[in-house]
Amino acid sequence: MPIALWSMWWRMPLSWLIALGCIALAWRRFSALESLRPPAASLLLDELTEDFGVARPLSDESRRFAIAELNQRIGDVSFGLGLLPSTLTALIRVSLASGSALALISLMELGNAPLEGAMRAAVCAVSGLVGAGVVSAVGRAAKQRAAEIRLEWDRASREVGRELQTTLE
Repeated sequence: MPIALWSMWWRMPLSWLIALGCIALAWRRFSALESLRPPAASLLLDELTEDFGVARPLSDESRRFAIAELNQRIGDVSFGLGLLPSTLTALIRVSLASGSALALISLMELGNAPLEGAMRAAVCAVSGLVGAGVVSAVGRAAKQRAAEIRLEWDRASREVGRELQTTLE
């Protein structure tokens, strides 16, 4: 009897576990955005020139190396920020799909207690909707924070460019 009971009820905890896992992964990606923020412009310039062991005043070659390093960092940040929307979209889809699939499996096994099976199906479906909704809310906040980070990198790169007395294009 306990095995039969488990075979009927495993879908609900699994659906909530998947939804909570998707939420946790979305939150982790959101929290990781802080590591993409640029340092202050003066500190960034020091980091760019220290990597090549260059002392100031900078030669033309040193400036080119610093600009190349800055462009590389900006490219890495853009890549990291570009992955965020697709990652969050995938988590929303996983949450919705798992909740829907487990709800359908529960509906297929209505058997003797149709009301009980319908309730299990509803709980599974709700878990998918809750997971997708929370991941979507995290995604909206992440989109706003990503825009702020892009603006901060633009400001920092302009200031570093002025310091290097060159234009960054």
